[in-house]
Amino acid sequence: MKTQAPLMLALAAMLPAAACAAPASVQIYGTIDGGLRYQTNVDAAGSGLLTASSGNYFSNRLGFRGREDLGNGLNAHFQLESGFRSDTGELDNTNNTLFNRTAAVGLGGDWGAIDVGRQYTVGFRTERFLDPFEHHYTPIIPLASGAGTTLPAAARTAGLSASSNSGTRFNNDVQYTGTFGGLTLRAEYALGEIAGDAGKGSAQGLAFSYSGSTLLAAADYIHKETTTGFANDSFTAGGGFRWKAVTVKAGVSRERQETANAGTYRNETRFGGVSYKVSRALDLTAAIYRSEYDSATGAGSRQLSMVGAAYYFSKTTNLYAEFDVNRYTGALIPASKQTSQRGVSLGVMHAF
Repeated sequence: MKTQAPLMLALAAMLPAAACAAPASVQIYGTIDGGLRYQTNVDAAGSGLLTASSGNYFSNRLGFRGREDLGNGLNAHFQLESGFRSDTGELDNTNNTLFNRTAAVGLGGDWGAIDVGRQYTVGFRTERFLDPFEHHYTPIIPLASGAGTTLPAAARTAGLSASSNSGTRFNNDVQYTGTFGGLTLRAEYALGEIAGDAGKGSAQGLAFSYSGSTLLAAADYIHKETTTGFANDSFTAGGGFRWKAVTVKAGVSRERQETANAGTYRNETRFGGVSYKVSRALDLTAAIYRSEYDSATGAGSRQLSMVGAAYYFSKTTNLYAEFDVNRYTGALIPASKQTSQRGVSLGVMHAF
Protein backbone atom coordinates (compact mmCIF):
# COMPACT_ATOMS: atom_id res chain seq x y z
CA MET A 1 0.00 0.00 0.00
CA LYS A 2 2.88 2.37 0.80
CA THR A 3 4.46 1.76 -2.62
CA GLN A 4 1.15 2.39 -4.41
CA ALA A 5 0.43 5.72 -2.72
CA PRO A 6 3.15 7.80 -4.47
CA LEU A 7 2.10 6.35 -7.84
CA MET A 8 -1.56 7.20 -7.25
CA LEU A 9 -0.63 10.76 -6.21
CA ALA A 10 1.46 11.18 -9.36
CA LEU A 11 -1.39 9.97 -11.56
CA ALA A 12 -3.83 12.32 -9.84
CA ALA A 13 -1.46 15.24 -10.42
CA MET A 14 -1.37 14.42 -14.15
CA LEU A 15 -5.16 14.42 -14.61
CA PRO A 16 -5.69 18.19 -14.79
CA ALA A 17 -2.97 18.51 -17.43
CA ALA A 18 -4.51 15.73 -19.49
CA ALA A 19 -7.93 17.34 -19.21
CA CYS A 20 -6.56 20.68 -20.46
CA ALA A 21 -4.99 18.96 -23.46
CA ALA A 22 -8.22 17.22 -24.49
CA PRO A 23 -10.46 18.65 -27.23
CA ALA A 24 -13.35 20.84 -26.11
CA SER A 25 -15.80 18.06 -26.98
CA VAL A 26 -15.43 14.36 -27.80
CA GLN A 27 -18.43 12.20 -28.64
CA ILE A 28 -18.75 8.43 -28.72
CA TYR A 29 -21.56 7.46 -31.09
CA GLY A 30 -22.85 4.57 -33.13
CA THR A 31 -25.75 2.54 -34.46
CA ILE A 32 -26.76 -1.08 -34.12
CA ASP A 33 -29.22 -2.65 -36.54
CA GLY A 34 -30.43 -6.23 -36.53
CA GLY A 35 -33.32 -8.19 -37.97
CA LEU A 36 -34.44 -10.93 -40.34
CA ARG A 37 -34.38 -11.18 -44.14
CA TYR A 38 -36.01 -13.74 -46.42
CA GLN A 39 -35.17 -14.12 -50.12
CA THR A 40 -36.51 -16.41 -52.85
CA ASN A 41 -34.50 -18.05 -55.65
CA VAL A 42 -31.14 -17.99 -53.89
CA ASP A 43 -29.85 -21.04 -55.78
CA ALA A 44 -30.41 -22.94 -59.03
CA ALA A 45 -33.15 -25.04 -57.39
CA GLY A 46 -35.16 -21.92 -56.55
CA SER A 47 -34.78 -22.35 -52.79
CA GLY A 48 -35.69 -19.65 -50.29
CA LEU A 49 -33.38 -18.50 -47.49
CA LEU A 50 -34.06 -16.89 -44.10
CA THR A 51 -31.08 -15.09 -42.52
CA ALA A 52 -30.34 -12.87 -39.55
CA SER A 53 -29.50 -9.50 -41.05
CA SER A 54 -26.83 -7.07 -39.87
CA GLY A 55 -27.00 -3.37 -40.71
CA ASN A 56 -29.65 -3.94 -43.34
CA TYR A 57 -31.43 -0.62 -42.79
CA PHE A 58 -28.43 1.37 -41.54
CA SER A 59 -24.85 0.05 -41.41
CA ASN A 60 -23.64 -0.80 -37.91
CA ARG A 61 -20.90 1.51 -36.66
CA LEU A 62 -18.97 2.65 -33.62
CA GLY A 63 -17.27 6.02 -33.84
CA PHE A 64 -15.51 8.87 -32.12
CA ARG A 65 -15.70 12.51 -33.18
CA GLY A 66 -14.13 15.53 -31.57
CA ARG A 67 -13.99 19.29 -32.05
CA GLU A 68 -11.86 22.02 -30.50
CA ASP A 69 -12.41 25.77 -30.83
CA LEU A 70 -9.08 27.39 -31.79
CA GLY A 71 -10.37 30.97 -31.73
CA ASN A 72 -11.12 33.50 -34.48
CA GLY A 73 -13.78 31.20 -35.91
CA LEU A 74 -11.30 28.36 -36.52
CA ASN A 75 -11.82 24.82 -35.24
CA ALA A 76 -9.97 21.52 -35.33
CA HIS A 77 -11.97 18.31 -35.66
CA PHE A 78 -11.57 14.58 -36.23
CA GLN A 79 -13.66 11.49 -36.87
CA LEU A 80 -12.82 7.80 -36.42
CA GLU A 81 -15.46 5.23 -37.35
CA SER A 82 -15.40 1.44 -37.45
CA GLY A 83 -17.99 -1.01 -38.78
CA PHE A 84 -19.16 -4.22 -37.16
CA ARG A 85 -21.71 -7.00 -37.64
CA SER A 86 -24.54 -7.27 -35.16
CA ASP A 87 -25.26 -10.92 -36.01
CA THR A 88 -21.76 -12.16 -35.13
CA GLY A 89 -19.97 -9.27 -33.41
CA GLU A 90 -17.18 -9.36 -36.00
CA LEU A 91 -15.53 -6.30 -37.52
CA ASP A 92 -17.25 -5.45 -40.79
CA ASN A 93 -14.19 -5.32 -43.02
CA THR A 94 -12.21 -7.57 -45.31
CA ASN A 95 -8.71 -6.11 -44.96
CA ASN A 96 -8.16 -5.95 -41.19
CA THR A 97 -8.72 -2.17 -41.07
CA LEU A 98 -9.96 -1.02 -37.66
CA PHE A 99 -11.38 2.34 -38.78
CA ASN A 100 -12.56 1.07 -42.15
CA ARG A 101 -15.44 3.53 -42.39
CA THR A 102 -13.73 6.87 -41.64
CA ALA A 103 -10.40 8.11 -40.30
CA ALA A 104 -10.01 11.86 -40.94
CA VAL A 105 -8.78 15.05 -39.28
CA GLY A 106 -9.17 18.63 -40.39
CA LEU A 107 -9.64 22.35 -39.85
CA GLY A 108 -12.84 24.32 -40.35
CA GLY A 109 -14.37 27.77 -40.19
CA ASP A 110 -16.93 30.03 -41.84
CA TRP A 111 -15.19 29.33 -45.16
CA GLY A 112 -15.83 25.59 -44.89
CA ALA A 113 -13.61 22.67 -43.87
CA ILE A 114 -10.61 20.76 -45.17
CA ASP A 115 -10.25 17.15 -44.03
CA VAL A 116 -7.47 14.64 -44.66
CA GLY A 117 -7.58 10.84 -44.39
CA ARG A 118 -9.90 7.99 -45.30
CA GLN A 119 -13.33 9.40 -46.06
CA TYR A 120 -16.44 9.12 -48.22
CA THR A 121 -16.02 10.25 -51.83
CA VAL A 122 -17.88 13.29 -53.14
CA GLY A 123 -19.70 10.87 -55.47
CA PHE A 124 -20.98 8.79 -52.57
CA ARG A 125 -22.19 11.91 -50.76
CA THR A 126 -24.01 13.07 -53.91
CA GLU A 127 -25.72 9.70 -54.36
CA ARG A 128 -26.85 9.72 -50.74
CA PHE A 129 -28.38 13.18 -51.20
CA LEU A 130 -30.33 12.02 -54.29
CA ASP A 131 -31.28 8.49 -53.21
CA PRO A 132 -35.01 8.23 -52.33
CA PHE A 133 -34.05 5.85 -49.49
CA GLU A 134 -31.13 8.14 -48.43
CA HIS A 135 -28.68 5.21 -48.50
CA HIS A 136 -30.66 3.02 -46.17
CA TYR A 137 -30.71 -0.68 -47.16
CA THR A 138 -27.20 -0.49 -48.59
CA PRO A 139 -26.90 -4.31 -48.92
CA ILE A 140 -29.87 -4.21 -51.32
CA ILE A 141 -29.83 -0.92 -53.23
CA PRO A 142 -27.20 -0.59 -56.03
CA LEU A 143 -26.37 3.06 -55.30
CA ALA A 144 -24.68 2.55 -51.99
CA SER A 145 -21.74 0.48 -50.80
CA GLY A 146 -21.73 -1.91 -53.71
CA ALA A 147 -23.28 -5.08 -52.31
CA GLY A 148 -26.58 -4.27 -53.94
CA THR A 149 -25.53 -4.91 -57.55
CA THR A 150 -24.19 -8.22 -58.84
CA LEU A 151 -21.55 -7.30 -61.39
CA PRO A 152 -19.67 -9.98 -63.36
CA ALA A 153 -16.23 -10.91 -62.09
CA ALA A 154 -14.66 -9.33 -65.18
CA ALA A 155 -16.24 -5.99 -64.32
CA ARG A 156 -15.01 -6.12 -60.74
CA THR A 157 -11.54 -7.02 -61.97
CA ALA A 158 -11.67 -4.03 -64.31
CA GLY A 159 -12.29 -1.77 -61.35
CA LEU A 160 -16.01 -1.08 -61.67
CA SER A 161 -17.75 -0.63 -58.36
CA ALA A 162 -21.29 -1.86 -57.99
CA SER A 163 -22.33 1.59 -56.81
CA SER A 164 -22.11 3.10 -60.32
CA ASN A 165 -19.56 5.61 -59.07
CA SER A 166 -15.84 5.52 -58.34
CA GLY A 167 -16.21 3.82 -55.01
CA THR A 168 -17.54 4.48 -51.54
CA ARG A 169 -14.38 5.90 -49.89
CA PHE A 170 -10.91 7.06 -50.86
CA ASN A 171 -7.74 6.61 -48.82
CA ASN A 172 -5.20 9.46 -48.63
CA ASP A 173 -8.01 11.90 -49.50
CA VAL A 174 -7.87 15.69 -49.10
CA GLN A 175 -11.43 17.00 -49.24
CA TYR A 176 -12.97 20.49 -49.05
CA THR A 177 -16.58 21.06 -47.98
CA GLY A 178 -18.26 24.45 -47.85
CA THR A 179 -21.91 25.17 -47.09
CA PHE A 180 -23.37 28.55 -47.96
CA GLY A 181 -27.08 28.74 -47.27
CA GLY A 182 -28.72 25.85 -49.12
CA LEU A 183 -25.69 25.29 -51.38
CA THR A 184 -22.92 22.84 -50.49
CA LEU A 185 -19.71 22.66 -52.55
CA ARG A 186 -17.21 19.79 -52.41
CA ALA A 187 -13.82 19.08 -53.96
CA GLU A 188 -11.31 16.30 -53.34
CA TYR A 189 -7.91 14.99 -54.34
CA ALA A 190 -6.88 11.48 -53.32
CA LEU A 191 -3.16 10.79 -53.58
CA GLY A 192 -2.00 7.69 -55.44
CA GLU A 193 1.29 7.54 -53.53
CA ILE A 194 3.16 5.76 -56.33
CA ALA A 195 6.83 6.69 -56.67
CA GLY A 196 7.72 8.31 -59.98
CA ASP A 197 4.12 8.85 -61.15
CA ALA A 198 1.82 10.97 -58.98
CA GLY A 199 -1.12 10.40 -61.31
CA LYS A 200 -1.39 6.62 -61.00
CA GLY A 201 -3.85 5.55 -58.32
CA SER A 202 -4.97 9.16 -57.73
CA ALA A 203 -8.47 10.66 -57.98
CA GLN A 204 -9.97 14.13 -58.33
CA GLY A 205 -13.60 15.06 -57.80
CA LEU A 206 -16.01 18.01 -57.76
CA ALA A 207 -19.59 18.08 -56.49
CA PHE A 208 -22.42 20.34 -55.41
CA SER A 209 -25.80 19.88 -53.77
CA TYR A 210 -28.63 22.36 -53.29
CA SER A 211 -31.43 22.01 -50.77
CA GLY A 212 -33.99 24.80 -50.94
CA SER A 213 -37.42 25.15 -49.40
CA THR A 214 -38.87 23.23 -52.36
CA LEU A 215 -36.22 22.34 -54.94
CA LEU A 216 -33.39 19.80 -54.64
CA ALA A 217 -30.43 19.39 -57.03
CA ALA A 218 -27.01 17.72 -56.99
CA ALA A 219 -24.23 16.54 -59.29
CA ASP A 220 -20.65 15.28 -59.13
CA TYR A 221 -17.81 14.23 -61.39
CA ILE A 222 -14.83 12.04 -60.42
CA HIS A 223 -11.80 11.12 -62.50
CA LYS A 224 -9.28 8.60 -61.25
CA GLU A 225 -6.49 6.47 -62.62
CA THR A 226 -5.85 2.86 -61.75
CA THR A 227 -2.44 1.88 -60.46
CA THR A 228 -1.71 0.63 -63.99
CA GLY A 229 -2.61 3.98 -65.52
CA PHE A 230 -6.07 3.38 -67.02
CA ALA A 231 -8.83 5.97 -66.64
CA ASN A 232 -11.99 5.64 -64.58
CA ASP A 233 -14.66 8.35 -64.91
CA SER A 234 -17.96 8.66 -63.10
CA PHE A 235 -20.71 11.18 -62.62
CA THR A 236 -24.00 11.48 -60.78
CA ALA A 237 -26.74 14.05 -61.43
CA GLY A 238 -30.33 14.51 -60.35
CA GLY A 239 -32.83 16.50 -58.39
CA GLY A 240 -36.30 16.63 -56.94
CA PHE A 241 -38.67 18.63 -54.82
CA ARG A 242 -40.41 18.73 -51.46
CA TRP A 243 -44.07 19.60 -51.11
CA LYS A 244 -45.57 19.40 -47.62
CA ALA A 245 -45.08 15.77 -46.47
CA VAL A 246 -43.98 14.48 -49.91
CA THR A 247 -40.40 14.31 -51.26
CA VAL A 248 -39.67 13.21 -54.84
CA LYS A 249 -36.13 12.41 -56.06
CA ALA A 250 -34.63 11.07 -59.29
CA GLY A 251 -31.18 10.78 -60.81
CA VAL A 252 -28.62 8.88 -62.82
CA SER A 253 -25.21 7.51 -61.76
CA ARG A 254 -22.68 6.24 -64.29
CA GLU A 255 -19.16 4.78 -64.23
CA ARG A 256 -16.79 4.00 -67.13
CA GLN A 257 -13.56 2.00 -66.75
CA GLU A 258 -10.81 1.46 -69.35
CA THR A 259 -8.83 -1.79 -69.37
CA ALA A 260 -5.75 -3.01 -71.23
CA ASN A 261 -7.09 -6.19 -72.81
CA ALA A 262 -10.89 -6.23 -72.47
CA GLY A 263 -11.90 -2.78 -73.72
CA THR A 264 -14.16 -0.46 -71.78
CA TYR A 265 -16.74 -1.43 -69.16
CA ARG A 266 -19.73 0.73 -68.26
CA ASN A 267 -22.25 0.57 -65.44
CA GLU A 268 -25.18 2.97 -65.16
CA THR A 269 -28.03 3.18 -62.66
CA ARG A 270 -31.14 5.30 -63.18
CA PHE A 271 -33.34 5.74 -60.16
CA GLY A 272 -36.37 7.58 -58.84
CA GLY A 273 -38.80 7.44 -55.97
CA VAL A 274 -41.12 9.18 -53.57
CA SER A 275 -41.21 9.45 -49.78
CA TYR A 276 -44.28 10.35 -47.72
CA LYS A 277 -44.18 11.35 -44.07
CA VAL A 278 -47.47 9.93 -42.85
CA SER A 279 -46.94 11.25 -39.34
CA ARG A 280 -44.12 12.37 -37.08
CA ALA A 281 -43.36 8.71 -36.38
CA LEU A 282 -44.08 6.95 -39.72
CA ASP A 283 -42.24 7.29 -43.06
CA LEU A 284 -43.12 5.46 -46.28
CA THR A 285 -40.82 5.24 -49.35
CA ALA A 286 -41.10 3.60 -52.76
CA ALA A 287 -38.40 3.60 -55.46
CA ILE A 288 -37.13 1.91 -58.63
CA TYR A 289 -33.45 1.41 -59.54
CA ARG A 290 -32.47 0.17 -63.01
CA SER A 291 -28.84 -0.81 -63.61
CA GLU A 292 -27.43 -1.32 -67.11
CA TYR A 293 -24.05 -3.01 -67.59
CA ASP A 294 -22.20 -3.10 -70.92
CA SER A 295 -18.83 -4.48 -72.03
CA ALA A 296 -17.11 -6.13 -74.98
CA THR A 297 -17.84 -9.52 -73.44
CA GLY A 298 -21.53 -9.02 -72.65
CA ALA A 299 -24.29 -6.82 -71.36
CA GLY A 300 -27.07 -7.09 -68.82
CA SER A 301 -29.54 -5.29 -66.61
CA ARG A 302 -31.02 -5.39 -63.15
CA GLN A 303 -34.23 -3.69 -62.04
CA LEU A 304 -35.00 -3.32 -58.35
CA SER A 305 -38.47 -2.24 -57.23
CA MET A 306 -38.74 -1.56 -53.53
CA VAL A 307 -41.16 -0.25 -50.89
CA GLY A 308 -40.24 0.41 -47.27
CA ALA A 309 -41.62 1.76 -44.02
CA ALA A 310 -39.92 3.06 -40.89
CA TYR A 311 -41.71 3.68 -37.59
CA TYR A 312 -39.79 5.85 -35.10
CA PHE A 313 -40.49 5.11 -31.47
CA SER A 314 -38.07 7.95 -30.66
CA LYS A 315 -35.35 9.99 -32.35
CA THR A 316 -32.92 7.11 -31.82
CA THR A 317 -34.96 3.91 -32.25
CA ASN A 318 -37.06 2.73 -35.16
CA LEU A 319 -38.72 -0.41 -36.48
CA TYR A 320 -38.40 -0.95 -40.24
CA ALA A 321 -39.78 -3.25 -42.93
CA GLU A 322 -39.30 -3.48 -46.70
CA PHE A 323 -40.33 -5.59 -49.71
CA ASP A 324 -38.24 -5.78 -52.88
CA VAL A 325 -38.40 -7.43 -56.29
CA ASN A 326 -35.33 -7.94 -58.51
CA ARG A 327 -35.31 -8.84 -62.21
CA TYR A 328 -32.06 -9.71 -64.01
CA THR A 329 -31.01 -10.12 -67.65
CA GLY A 330 -27.82 -11.06 -69.50
CA ALA A 331 -24.50 -10.54 -67.75
CA LEU A 332 -26.15 -9.39 -64.51
CA ILE A 333 -27.97 -12.68 -63.91
CA PRO A 334 -26.53 -13.89 -60.57
CA ALA A 335 -24.71 -17.17 -59.95
CA SER A 336 -28.01 -18.84 -59.03
CA LYS A 337 -29.03 -18.47 -62.73
CA GLN A 338 -32.39 -17.09 -61.59
CA THR A 339 -33.85 -14.15 -63.49
CA SER A 340 -36.07 -12.90 -60.66
CA GLN A 341 -35.89 -12.72 -56.90
CA ARG A 342 -38.11 -11.40 -54.11
CA GLY A 343 -37.07 -10.32 -50.65
CA VAL A 344 -38.58 -9.05 -47.42
CA SER A 345 -36.81 -7.56 -44.39
CA LEU A 346 -37.88 -6.69 -40.85
CA GLY A 347 -35.70 -5.24 -38.12
CA VAL A 348 -34.94 -2.64 -35.49
CA MET A 349 -32.26 0.05 -35.48
CA HIS A 350 -30.98 1.99 -32.46
CA ALA A 351 -28.62 4.95 -32.54
CA PHE A 352 -26.59 6.13 -29.56
